[in-house]
Amino acid sequence: MTAQAEKFEPLKLGLKQIEKVTGESPPVIHAAIAAGHLKTFLVGRRRFARPEAVRAWIEYLEAQSDAGAPVSYRSRALEQARRAARAAGG
Repeated sequence: MTAQAEKFEPLKLGLKQIEKVTGESPPVIHAAIAAGHLKTFLVGRRRFARPEAVRAWIEYLEAQSDAGAPVSYRSRALEQARRAARAAGG
């Protein structure tokens, strides 16, 4: 293997690869995509992201956390149920 081949970075990452490199779960990744925080594209039926898009997403998460507003990817129904429980005193 040449030195040039060792430095090669993939041009696109599949969702399983994104899970592996970020340590995030599939639901979190899908929620980030749905929220527009992680830019992806389709090739046939498969979804991919460029490594730069994954880095940008992680930098966004870090910036939000540093600003005191960490991002939470929860379903609206779950969030509404938690708010209702808190309001009811439970």
